Amino acid sequence: MAALDPNRYPLMWMNGESDRVALYALRDVSATDTVDVIQQFTIIKRAVIMGTTVAAAVGASISGTTVTVPAGANRDGAYLLVYGVAGVA
Repeated sequence: MAALDPNRYPLMWMNGESDRVALYALRDVSATDTVDVIQQFTIIKRAVIMGTTVAAAVGASISGTTVTVPAGANRDGAYLLVYGVAGVA
């Protein structure tokens, strides 16, 4: 398990001033890696990862502003779609 450096999950798109949706590109991620999106959110309500090893959308576990990459990922590229309460960004 590793807390990913922000350059491994750049923000690709974001919309919303009170509730917010954001799309991140994940680079070289594995199961149990964590992504902290505190710069864009105060709390996450839902997170979905669309990976390359398993070509499907999978719900990810969340805790506050941190998303945990689900089982099955192994040095993958993926997209992370997050919905939650907007932060200051």
